[in-house]
Amino acid sequence: MAIQGKKLRNHHFLENIYARRSRDTLQQWLITPENNGQQVGKSFYPQDLKALTSGIQPSLNPVIKSLLNDIRCLTAADPLAEVMSEENFHLTFLAITSARYPHARDMPPGANLIAIFNQTVENRELAVADLQLVALPDQLLLAGIPGEQAEKNRKMFWDALRASEWQTPLRQRYPGQDAPPEFWHTTLLRYKAEKLPPGVRDYFISHSNCRYGAVSGEIRLALATYNWGEVEFLL
Repeated sequence: MAIQGKKLRNHHFLENIYARRSRDTLQQWLITPENNGQQVGKSFYPQDLKALTSGIQPSLNPVIKSLLNDIRCLTAADPLAEVMSEENFHLTFLAITSARYPHARDMPPGANLIAIFNQTVENRELAVADLQLVALPDQLLLAGIPGEQAEKNRKMFWDALRASEWQTPLRQRYPGQDAPPEFWHTTLLRYKAEKLPPGVRDYFISHSNCRYGAVSGEIRLALATYNWGEVEFLL
């Protein structure tokens, strides 16, 4: 019963975090002027550099495929929209660095990252359930609830990295954070303006209570571009 109670508390904790973030975004949308249709010139991440990260590339259930198709249809003629492809779909376990390496051979020699990963991530199977839409002002996420063991493994991985030669790049990736990020998510849509376009905002509002099942896969250590369009697996 105690274990079940802990699982329920974790579930409610993450559900509340996701709901609160989306509520904040809805308020931000109200006070932000409409986009003028011009690209604001921002780039989410460097296009030609890769970050050290870890995550899964799961098979997609039909409702997630339908969701991606809906977003593609809503943004088909919009040059500011970048929608994740089914081929590059991934869900992050823990990103380790910012985008800084052109190739794996450019990583520091003698780095013990693989050893740290092997020692701390005992269960390589990651399942994330109760997937739901979470809105940021200029992004649409799909986030869910992991199992208890996955949370433990990620915290162990985080702590080991902070005690190693990777502490500086990890701090640069997560400035001011003493614990792993709370979200378990992937980014479905990035939009190169101050806020998502009206059609996508309306879609989010009408689908915010929907659930999109679960995904699962093997956690892999990788050097990847921000959208996993280019990936070099290290393990």
